[in-house]
Amino acid sequence: MARTPTITHSQILEAARAVFLERGFSATTTDVANRAGISSASIFKHFPTKEALFFAAMSETPRDRIWATELATEIGHGDTRSDLLKIALRIASYSGELLPRMMLAWSVRQPGEIVIPPGIEPDFAALTAYIGREMALGRIVRGDPTIPAMTMLHTVVGFTMSQTLQNNAVHLDTSSFLEDFINLLWRGLDPNVQTAR
Repeated sequence: MARTPTITHSQILEAARAVFLERGFSATTTDVANRAGISSASIFKHFPTKEALFFAAMSETPRDRIWATELATEIGHGDTRSDLLKIALRIASYSGELLPRMMLAWSVRQPGEIVIPPGIEPDFAALTAYIGREMALGRIVRGDPTIPAMTMLHTVVGFTMSQTLQNNAVHLDTSSFLEDFINLLWRGLDPNVQTAR
């Protein structure tokens, strides 16, 4: 196999992540080196141990982080229900990539060692702010924006976790599930629907 003369830190992490997710912690640095197209010695120039490589690969935040930056540009534009579905799909994509990493990292940690998942506080704050501003514009029924934000975040992450943990016999289509969920959520958020209070 031809070897790549130079490889970046992130390319090694990408190869390691793929190998560890396929084979678990029992995968070797040779397996990672083969996937990356480099020698095993090249890995140890970047990471002192297999464990350091493993935890670096598993704890790196997925690139498809949702909601914070682009959410602000969506306020007041387009169809709000469609925007909520796009956000839900992004949350599912992000958590679907992150959950297996975190579960694998938790499974091999040493007693007393803490593996901390990436914080979602800024993303939750951005989602809450988005919903709050849409409420202020009258595009969503006025109320406490943390309620639909928390409902949405917890439902989507919970769904993703259940699909990650279940066997394929009960696997649901993510897009269909999220579309049905957003339609249900939208019944309480649609400003054009008169409800008896």
